Amino acid sequence: MSTLLSIENLEVHFPIRRGATFGRTTGYVRAVDGASLEIRRGETLGLVGESGSGKTTLGRAMLRVVEPTGGRITLHLEGGSNVDLRTVDRVELRRLWRHMQLIFQDPYASLNPRMTVRDIIGESLLVHGIAKGAELEERVVEVIRRCGLDAEHLGRYPHAFSGGQRQRISIARALILQPEFIVCDEPISALDVSIQAQILNLLKSLQQELGLTYLFIAHDLAAVAYACDRVAVMYLGQIVEMAETQKLYYTPKHPYTEALMSAIPVPDPDARLKPVLLPGERPDPANPPPGCRFHTRCRYADAKCRTEMPALAPIDDGHLVACHHAGSLTLQGAREQADALATA
Repeated sequence: MSTLLSIENLEVHFPIRRGATFGRTTGYVRAVDGASLEIRRGETLGLVGESGSGKTTLGRAMLRVVEPTGGRITLHLEGGSNVDLRTVDRVELRRLWRHMQLIFQDPYASLNPRMTVRDIIGESLLVHGIAKGAELEERVVEVIRRCGLDAEHLGRYPHAFSGGQRQRISIARALILQPEFIVCDEPISALDVSIQAQILNLLKSLQQELGLTYLFIAHDLAAVAYACDRVAVMYLGQIVEMAETQKLYYTPKHPYTEALMSAIPVPDPDARLKPVLLPGERPDPANPPPGCRFHTRCRYADAKCRTEMPALAPIDDGHLVACHHAGSLTLQGAREQADALATA
């Protein structure tokens, strides 16, 4: 499977400004700080981590919705040509955005309440000069039906729809330009549980029909396990582990991943949940600790962890980990946690 998009040592640092006019920069929030990964054509790559880890910033920086401050973003186009999205000018970037789209987290805030569904979905075709008139109408009708809504909905405004229907409209808006790559920024977190499954199934069916590639950002680890082929774990602006979904869930190699897997709820009301609790608070991203950034909360940390930053390196086929002790630790995975709780 070929690579569609890759990032190398990507950085997004936001300046901290103080003073009477907020003109003096006193530091930087390192929202993304040296993250590297690749996304393969036709796959869904999950991106997980606690709030504030930099997931959303990373996803938006890939599309340059947020401007990176360092690193490289390479889009591998059909035919073998490569484009560094970080260095292209705005005119070229606007053209490339036809290949890449974003589905936002909040279906209530992401749709313009003063525009009809027809105008919301068709706007991109007009902006890019792709279609207008009858051709635009035909394309809009086709994509709205593909997303599970009727053509009669096109004349309505967003307030007339439920949360699930609004997210379908958001998905249709992303699909109208026929992109190859879509960043799904927590697309189900604002929806009822019963609707979440419908949206996940819609995304999977669209991927199979259209050959789409997704970056799926989420907190819901059960949804990630269902939707994703591979998963990357992010902590304090860095990727700390990445592997195929089953391998990462059942045999984690990073202590932070172990803590995330242990927090997956088990559908047994009599089970006593025993998650791996992390001591202390997440460090300030404006002042990250030296060495391994997880060492302040890691029960396995030693002197090396406190002074040397581990590289994201392979430990076996396709399994990358940034941990000095990945080869020697035996960590608890999601399956072992579920089995232990079921027999408690």
